[in-house]
Amino acid sequence: MGPGDAADGGSAAPEPAPLAPGRGWVLLPVAWCVWLLVWLVPSLLLAPHLESPRFWMTRDTAPAAVAAAAALFLVAAWPFWPALAGGAEPLRGRWLALSALEGIVLAALAAPFVLVAWSVAGRALDVWPPAAVGLGLGVLGLGLRVAVAGLGPRAARWLMLAAMLACALPPALAYAGGETMGIAFPRLLEASPVVALVRAALEGWPPLGWPEIARLWLWPGVGVTLAAAGWLEWRRRGGPAAEA
Repeated sequence: MGPGDAADGGSAAPEPAPLAPGRGWVLLPVAWCVWLLVWLVPSLLLAPHLESPRFWMTRDTAPAAVAAAAALFLVAAWPFWPALAGGAEPLRGRWLALSALEGIVLAALAAPFVLVAWSVAGRALDVWPPAAVGLGLGVLGLGLRVAVAGLGPRAARWLMLAAMLACALPPALAYAGGETMGIAFPRLLEASPVVALVRAALEGWPPLGWPEIARLWLWPGVGVTLAAAGWLEWRRRGGPAAEA
């Protein structure tokens, strides 16, 4: 070791290397399929062997389970996958095209799980309402991706926390209000992306007013806003010149 190694940080522990971009792209559909399957396990494998299964283990809840799993992954996991996989060429055409292609692949891979869930529950599948809401959540996920790439790695932690809170906090507050004060908060419950996709999958098109706004327009609008903020911040820092 030379005398200048310590000054140059040679003694510091190396940071863990991210996944190679190619490997991360391969692992994404695997993680997606495993995630959906895990959420279907209670309805498909556990409920038939129990005399009195819990309500969330019954076969009737299989569509809700797969819809909730898809919403959680699209909002709280998929947007941050490039950061784990190395994040090649942020905010360039190739990177955006790859992100869109990933969304198409995930939708195609989800189709068998959707068919199995609806078949097990014995429900008729109206594909367009959940497809519309799922597309909106895909726009939100892509907006989060652009925001992470444009705002930098520090913002990624806060955006991930905000995504998880957006999914879990409205149902948690609605449940707590009902249990502690006996007051229902249906308008607050609709604000969760998870609830939006589950209701679209089970109930079809939302009625006019707040349910329609919450399920079809709120989260795509948030995604577009986040994408614009990330893009403008990236341009402010110099755009392509800053990455060179």
